[in-house]
Amino acid sequence: MRLTDIEPLLAIEELSFAYAGVPTLDRVSLNISNREIAAIVGPNGAGKTTILKAIAGVLRPVRGRIIFAGEAIQDLPAWAIVERGVVYVPEGMKVFPQMSVLENLQIGAYLNRSQIPQRKRTVFELFPELEARQKVPAGILSGGQQRMVTLARGLMSGARLLLLDDPFLGLSPKCIKRFCDTFRTLRQNGMSLFIAGQHVQRILNVADVAFLIEDGAITLSGPGPEILHSHHLQQILFGAEP
Repeated sequence: MRLTDIEPLLAIEELSFAYAGVPTLDRVSLNISNREIAAIVGPNGAGKTTILKAIAGVLRPVRGRIIFAGEAIQDLPAWAIVERGVVYVPEGMKVFPQMSVLENLQIGAYLNRSQIPQRKRTVFELFPELEARQKVPAGILSGGQQRMVTLARGLMSGARLLLLDDPFLGLSPKCIKRFCDTFRTLRQNGMSLFIAGQHVQRILNVADVAFLIEDGAITLSGPGPEILHSHHLQQILFGAEP
């Protein structure tokens, strides 16, 4: 199906999830457009990671639909969702330390190995440091470079929508700025991103659209910088005075 610019790339409709009988998502609905950076922020335990895992097929919702590029994917296995271009990079995702950088990247393209040369060129344009060290064991890279490898591994799969859970965890401000610039480049190249995490200011400043989630429900939505300066968000996340 051909996706037009006015149709959402991802549509979540009335998504609910429960863990051990306790509701953790309550009829969440949101849209992400093609070529858009979206963000979801909220207190710890509010449901950010649960939403990403549900989209990726790691968790099964108890109700609701997840529509990607016009197709319902909520009942598909995780590998089939990756095959369609939805790639999840979880919080704290590690490299395979004894394998070379190149071998780590090749693992990301396991569903379509014929595309490895083309996708490798794209990755090395984004991260020239990795091209220079492609034969080096990934485990000896710096923390920031290892994060580049995990992101690049997702790109090697041919992602159309990249789901990033706390991508700035443990990174220096310089590395965070570099990744924000990379996210903008990916958007310009036609990709969409959905970012969750605790670095609220950085995430919202890079986001075209953002959502605040509290107790499993979306309570605010709008452009990222606008949501960042919402008094309600300032109260919930930063303890601002009422």
